[in-house]
Amino acid sequence: MIRRRFSGPPPRPKRRHRINHEIRSDYVRVIGADKNMIGILPMKEAMRMASAQGFDLVEVSPNADPPVCRILDYGKFLYEEKAKQNIAKKKQHSAAVRQMRLTLKISGHDFDTKIRKMREFLEAKDRVKVTVILRGREVVHKERGLDMIGRIEEALSDIAILENRPRLEGTSRLSWQVMFVPGRKKKPVKKDFSKKPKAQIAEGNKKTTGPDDSLATATTTGKEEEKE
Repeated sequence: MIRRRFSGPPPRPKRRHRINHEIRSDYVRVIGADKNMIGILPMKEAMRMASAQGFDLVEVSPNADPPVCRILDYGKFLYEEKAKQNIAKKKQHSAAVRQMRLTLKISGHDFDTKIRKMREFLEAKDRVKVTVILRGREVVHKERGLDMIGRIEEALSDIAILENRPRLEGTSRLSWQVMFVPGRKKKPVKKDFSKKPKAQIAEGNKKTTGPDDSLATATTTGKEEEKE
């Protein structure tokens, strides 16, 4: 018969914070239950103060000199921290790569359904990898696959952009592949060259009334005086 050595109760899981008697310091900087600074107190006095209020003394900054401790309900403190972590996890979103396969003979209804599904993925900030499969004699007209990608790009132009240029994949079974990512195309700024700046207009007016014009006006006025 094999005798097993009794190892006692399982070890308690380590806490993130030291509390009460676990704190190894003679003096601590104490923050009260109302989150106001109390000051530096001897460890025994800080523990007595926390116990009198029915709370725990929790070491929140062990590397400070002296360590910083708070008087609080440790169970409630852990619950609130876990709730904050859950909210932070919900806000975080890891972008996934979604797959979408099409053929050149897809019907209009199915095409609209695929576009609607891709919109849902892109609105959720996911990337969409589109594969346009070429079958049979379609490999002879590879440009038709690019036309299909162009249709998709036009349908998603308000919500997605191409991450890279479409590339042809495969040997026996060819397909066009491209990645759509959330975003919008930047509209090019159109410049109106028909409207000239005021400085150019003023300079042009000066050129029209040059020295020849002033000489012509002087000769005409002189002729009028001779006639009189």
